[in-house]
Amino acid sequence: AKADVDFLSAEQDLIVRLARAYFDVLSAQDTLDLVLSDRKAIERQLEQAKQRFEVGLIAITAVYEAQAAYDQSTANQINAENALDNANEVLREIVGNHEFSLNQLAEKLELAKPDPADLATWTEKALQQNPNVIAAKNNSEVAQKEIEVKRSGHYPTVDLVGSHALSRTSSNTGSDLDTTTIGLQLALPLYSGGGVTASTEKAQLDFEAAQYGVEQQKRAVTRQVRDAYRGVIASISQVKALEATRKSSKSALEATEAGFEVGTRTIVDVLNSQRNLYSTINDYAQARYDYIINGLLLKQAAGTLSVKDLEQVNQWLK
Repeated sequence: AKADVDFLSAEQDLIVRLARAYFDVLSAQDTLDLVLSDRKAIERQLEQAKQRFEVGLIAITAVYEAQAAYDQSTANQINAENALDNANEVLREIVGNHEFSLNQLAEKLELAKPDPADLATWTEKALQQNPNVIAAKNNSEVAQKEIEVKRSGHYPTVDLVGSHALSRTSSNTGSDLDTTTIGLQLALPLYSGGGVTASTEKAQLDFEAAQYGVEQQKRAVTRQVRDAYRGVIASISQVKALEATRKSSKSALEATEAGFEVGTRTIVDVLNSQRNLYSTINDYAQARYDYIINGLLLKQAAGTLSVKDLEQVNQWLK
């Protein structure tokens, strides 16, 4: 039924919008936390640079560079706070205008490939079960039936007709004449003007447009399945790669800071290494969020997304 298809489509869309808004808030909060950590570290580097300059260990340019980085961190903090406020407003628009607290994504997240791990199977399922495809097919069927309805204006019609009459005779016998007539009436439209032809042609065009709508939805859904499926696979690879990069970036920062202490590395080297670490941490968190969202998008495209999938996501939160 059309109402059932519309409800399913709306429910799945709400699930995806809610999950996306939720993780957008977490991502914005992650960014702000990293910006604040970066700012605190830069402030520490600035103080060290000033002290080293005062005793003649470094040039004044190092102090200027640290000060510039600190000033930039102030602007970054303002942008991050604004982004977090905006993300919260989007989530509040969905869940209602009240206070809420969000749980973080657990550090240990099992990264599983789509099941089944076959793009063709997901595509076939989507073409059969996606609510938008089903709705387009239903519209096409209705439009096709409408052609016959309009075309029937040229068809002969047979009606059942009848009459009943009661009359009195003029004689003195007092008898009445009761007559009942039943029959079939055939109407053959020899010419009904151009109205029927025009309406039939319009119905035919509407049907062709509906068929095109079906094909358009199929192509759109096929693309959505491919994008989401590949997104899941890519997110898994990114999480694993960034997890390794995060560890190496931390080691690189420690080595750079040690080099700065003995004078083999500059303050700029330290700031760049620090920035790389925080950027990697942020990218790692975002890749984990993308993995979850792409998984939901894949099931939405396939038409199988339900509240149970949202409950599964909730189990990954701590």
